[in-house]
Amino acid sequence: MNDTNTYSTTLKEQKLDLIDRVEAYRAYNSRLLNLFYTISHNLNSHTANFKLLLDVMDYEDDSIENKKTLSHLRTVSDGLNQTITDLFKLVTIESNAEVIKERLNLNQNLEKVRQLIIGCKNEHQLTFINKVPDDVFVNFNQAYLESILLNFTTNAIKYAHQDRPPVVEFTFLTENGKKVLAITDNGLGIDLDRYGHSLFGLYKTFHQHEEAKGFGLYISKYQIEAMNGSVSVESKVGAGSTFKIHFSN
Repeated sequence: MNDTNTYSTTLKEQKLDLIDRVEAYRAYNSRLLNLFYTISHNLNSHTANFKLLLDVMDYEDDSIENKKTLSHLRTVSDGLNQTITDLFKLVTIESNAEVIKERLNLNQNLEKVRQLIIGCKNEHQLTFINKVPDDVFVNFNQAYLESILLNFTTNAIKYAHQDRPPVVEFTFLTENGKKVLAITDNGLGIDLDRYGHSLFGLYKTFHQHEEAKGFGLYISKYQIEAMNGSVSVESKVGAGSTFKIHFSN
């Protein structure tokens, strides 16, 4: 009887160990997939800016304007170099069990994104409004934060309303003792009654846009939740959207 009980206990332990291993591998594969999307998204933003600036130089005869464009090109180049450095760190730590958080100045990271976006001549000159105080810090992963801020900013351009120039505004607040970054745009808006349940789903798109791939919001949600935060949205069709990032501290 004792041998039977011991055998049964051993089988249960082996089964539980196998379940734990499967879950660990599933989580690891999920992190690798997210890493791939993060690298693709972050680098794509920079390469698109490079192409845009080089196209401007090809068609611009004014030497003064070309000099300004070269200055913007330097800004993008510096940003790309920093992004690659951050992604290299991320690749290294993703092979471990935990994504490292750093104490990051939110205002400074927004300014970095502003320079990358506003430094380029985009089709609908975006108005970028940063109302986050200088002394706001959050514990977050650097590459994740850049990816999230770039995604919401470029979405304001990508899904701009045809009747008005795009505007994106960043404000800081606290809700239930938690730090919150609110990101408001004046774009097309999203029908939440129709799409709210699948808004952050992989490969889900809600507007007929040639550049819509359906993984930007999915990536951002994954990255925010990986940092123990959460994201919420309020939106009205034709009026714009407000996304709120709720930080864990």
